[in-house]
Amino acid sequence: MKELAVVKLTKSLLGKVGEKITEKKKKWAEEAAISVEENKRREAEFKEDFKKVKEKLQPDAIKEEIEKSVEVAKELKSKVEEGVRSDAANEVMRASAQKAEKKPTTKKEEPKVTKEQAAKITKEAVKPVAEEKSEEVVVEKSAPKKSEKPVVKKTEKTAAKKVEKSVTKDTETSKKSPAKKTPSNKNETSKPSAAKRKVASTTKPASKREAKIALYSADITKHYGKVDEAFLAIVVKNLGPSIYRKDAELVSCSDPKELDTVRNNFLVKKLQMKEGDDVLNSAIKEVCEELKASRNKYRATFYYALAKKFKQESKLS
Repeated sequence: MKELAVVKLTKSLLGKVGEKITEKKKKWAEEAAISVEENKRREAEFKEDFKKVKEKLQPDAIKEEIEKSVEVAKELKSKVEEGVRSDAANEVMRASAQKAEKKPTTKKEEPKVTKEQAAKITKEAVKPVAEEKSEEVVVEKSAPKKSEKPVVKKTEKTAAKKVEKSVTKDTETSKKSPAKKTPSNKNETSKPSAAKRKVASTTKPASKREAKIALYSADITKHYGKVDEAFLAIVVKNLGPSIYRKDAELVSCSDPKELDTVRNNFLVKKLQMKEGDDVLNSAIKEVCEELKASRNKYRATFYYALAKKFKQESKLS
């Protein structure tokens, strides 16, 4: 019985395997047919593309494309040249307009006088002068007529000379360059006055110490308002040359060793404070909080605030 059951199972399994194999064969056949069709379609497309390329590669077609590209290039070149010409013309117009606006008002040049014109002017000027002087001359009836002629000639000559001199002076001044500045103006512009010299000699640059005091006073006013300038000067004097070194000039509230030095060296030794360490440390922390807004906590401001807090200004001298 068992053998029959095993045989039946094997037959059923073989039947199922055979069905699956037939199904797969069908699928493979379908896929193969599809691939063949696709290959055919691709071959047909390739042939068509090849024909088109072959047609384009013919000399007549190439010539036509080259001619078209040449015509397009010529049109672009002509357009660019027209644009450049118009831009150049606009720039020239702008430059001419600017020059016309900036042109200074030039004086009209006086016309040059030639010798012939000068002679004509002298003759015209001499006539009325001679007529006036001839009227002034009074000739006695008894005197001869010869005496009248030389007098008139002299007057004419003197008037002519005067007019010629005036004309020559005018022509020379018109030809010359414009008048130069007087030496008095040069002296005024080049040399400063004595009062200015005195002011320049009296004003001296501020010293480094004064600059530091000004910096510390501005910092104190920022945090505490009014500043006792005299006491600040005493604090700076006690600090000595340490204010000129960055490390010594500033106090670091985050460094406990630095705060210990402030307590021991300043509060205990300088101000002779006898309070306990708790009181002194709390005062130092309060000053750190008060100067929290500023990044640079100057030692002068720190010591100034501590001395004012304990009212020990008199201990510093």
